[in-house]
Amino acid sequence: MRKFTAAVALTTAALALAAGSAGTASAAPVPAQRPGQHLTLHSWTLLSDHGPGPTPGERLTAQVSARTIDGRAQGHVVVQHVFETSGTVRAEFDVDCLTVDANGAVTVTGPISKTVITPLGGEPYLFEEGLHPEAGLTFYPTDEQHQRRAGWSRTDPDLHAEVVKCGAVPASLWVLDGGTFLRR
Repeated sequence: MRKFTAAVALTTAALALAAGSAGTASAAPVPAQRPGQHLTLHSWTLLSDHGPGPTPGERLTAQVSARTIDGRAQGHVVVQHVFETSGTVRAEFDVDCLTVDANGAVTVTGPISKTVITPLGGEPYLFEEGLHPEAGLTFYPTDEQHQRRAGWSRTDPDLHAEVVKCGAVPASLWVLDGGTFLRR
């Protein structure tokens, strides 16, 4: 159990550090909509935090369903990291902002509603119950190396990582499979 909790902390730390040190800079977000414009975002992606290939023994996925209606964002995001030998970490947040920047990067942010940890062979439990840090997920257009990238992070005062509402998260992950569909 301690090993798994340590793995959760290390994963959170690694993702926050990668997000903070990623070399991809992005422009300030442009409002996702003009008055009367609506956006719809649907995404399911298989991600890797170790490089452009699969990570043996791990499966990191993100699922997004979000939209703007009359300038207000709503929707739900689930980011799940399955560790073959220790269990699953699942973070969920409700969307409070959906933006598209000038380069085409799509960002969803919102406060985490719950993080559920399920140790291998154990019962699920809430991690950091009662805390609702801001989280963000950004999908970037294909880069010069023809790779799709994404950024995922959450505010973590212990690691001095901060996610800003409507702010893009620097690319720290590789998209291995799935798709992200934005309709304007």
